[in-house]
Amino acid sequence: MSVIVCGSVAYDYLMEFDGEFGDFILPDQIHILSVAFNVPRLRKEFGGCAGNIGFNMKKLGMDTHHMCHCGQRFWRL
Repeated sequence: MSVIVCGSVAYDYLMEFDGEFGDFILPDQIHILSVAFNVPRLRKEFGGCAGNIGFNMKKLGMDTHHMCHCGQRFWRL
C-alpha cells in the first residue's frame, strides 16, 4: 500500500543535553523553575510534521510519498 503524507517539511534542530533534567530541578524551588540549560551540541536534521510521520511510516515498512507546498508551486518528494 502507498500513502501520501501531506504537511510541513522543515529542518528540526535537535539539542543534546548532558545529564538528566531531574538533576537540576529542586523540589522546594519548583515555583521558580528555570528552563535555561547549557546545550553543548546542536544537530540540524530534516523533519517537520509530514517529514517525521513519513520517516516513521517508512521504518514500519510502508511506501510513503510526501506532498508539500513550497513558494508558488507544489512539490512531490
